[in-house]
Amino acid sequence: MNKKKWVLLATIAVVLGGGGFYGYNFLKAKDAAVDEQPVGQQSYPTATVDVGEVKKTIFASGTVEAKAREEVKPEISGKVERLLVREGQSVKKGDVLFTVDSTDARLELEKQEFGLHRAQKELAELKNKKDRIIADKPGKVIEVLVKEGDTVTPDTVVAKLTNTDYLKITGKFSAYEAEQFRIGQKVKVFVTASLYYVDGTITNIDLVGQKEKGVGGVHDVDVLVKKPGALYAGDMGEVQFTDDKGVLFVSQKPTPFELPDEVELLAGTHGKIGKVEVEKDDEIKAGQLLFKMDMTSADLELREKELALKESLLTMEQKKREIAKKQVEAPIDGVITKLNVKEGETPDTGEPAAVIMDATSVYFMAAVDEIDIPAIKLEQAVDVYVTAFGNRPFKGKVIEIPKEGTRDDKTVRFTVKVELAETTDMKHGMTGDCDIYVEQKDGVKRLPLNAVEVMEDGKGTVMVKDPATGESTPKEVQIGIEGTDFIEITNGLEEGAEVLVTNA
Repeated sequence: MNKKKWVLLATIAVVLGGGGFYGYNFLKAKDAAVDEQPVGQQSYPTATVDVGEVKKTIFASGTVEAKAREEVKPEISGKVERLLVREGQSVKKGDVLFTVDSTDARLELEKQEFGLHRAQKELAELKNKKDRIIADKPGKVIEVLVKEGDTVTPDTVVAKLTNTDYLKITGKFSAYEAEQFRIGQKVKVFVTASLYYVDGTITNIDLVGQKEKGVGGVHDVDVLVKKPGALYAGDMGEVQFTDDKGVLFVSQKPTPFELPDEVELLAGTHGKIGKVEVEKDDEIKAGQLLFKMDMTSADLELREKELALKESLLTMEQKKREIAKKQVEAPIDGVITKLNVKEGETPDTGEPAAVIMDATSVYFMAAVDEIDIPAIKLEQAVDVYVTAFGNRPFKGKVIEIPKEGTRDDKTVRFTVKVELAETTDMKHGMTGDCDIYVEQKDGVKRLPLNAVEVMEDGKGTVMVKDPATGESTPKEVQIGIEGTDFIEITNGLEEGAEVLVTNA
């Protein structure tokens, strides 16, 4: 039985006793009147003004709560692979409680990584996008392969050229002779009609060869020569070469000079062709503008791709963190009070997989009425009475006052947090009540609360007993703090004065 229950029983006893006492005196007085006997003076207990402490308290009920309580929920869904703890077990922060199968999360991560690479590639293509296509070599346009509105990529062939500054001639040699040549080798070409030589460079050697009528097996050796002013396609010539030993190699027959092989021009960028600036048979120079690109939507597309890339990066990082949470760890030190998972089963999303409570320290959460909350201050002393421990007081202090209250039926209560100095054997959820000392004075004159009739704020009356005659007379006194058991006397009585206890 806690303190408040004792007080209630004591009050009931006093009321019952007082009623019997006054009833007895009433009947006695009546009998005396009938018998015409003198009325006797009633006898009351007395109290003496002494010096001590006066405490004013606020009463509140409440519950015991653990210092910390955490509900554990895995951040990724899946079956429990390994369960490493049991209910009632003590754990430290960071201890692995169980592991979760993260196969689905890993597959999702791979999907995100693939999407990220694609987004990075698209963004790089957009950043490398050019507003024009420029010729990287000179020549004559043989064919234009794109038109306005066509979409191109860097590898799209947009035109074909031939280099009119050079001519090509193919010499016919035997297999042995062909083996004496090397690509890039310098040779002489004899122009038969003009009877003069021009310099050339071997660009290709056919080591496989083929049969030709009237000649037999021949191997083509292609030679590129820079075109002089009097040399034209169709002129005849012979390829000649003298080795280190002075042996002269000459092609088996004169062959015609030709235009060089076609050269392909690549777009080198992404986008749509906006305007074509070149036509077939145009002579172009290196660096010349060939095509203008349509850049109307390029900036908007670039911003969209950048946003898509950032989103992909964030999603991938989130998936990585989820996989890292495959090991579900204890968030605090404490004891596992509830465990709702089993190996091979998927945790129920509607309730925590585990509950961990730190019971090394507990608090008392006092439900203070809204009328009393203005008087509550931090660091105020508190006596807590837990039902399970009877009338034993536990010392504490106010450490937290809420900003908001909770409506309970027609009243509003504020949950005040009380830190306890001793919490031995206390359990989360225990109930009790407390006295919060909102005002206290030491070394002041005082009387028991039931010896003073409070008239108004700061004033009261007492029945002072004359030590000589034993008679009592009323007297007004000044009062201060009205405590739970005592009331402060600030003026009107001296220490040692004796008064009657008239208020049962």
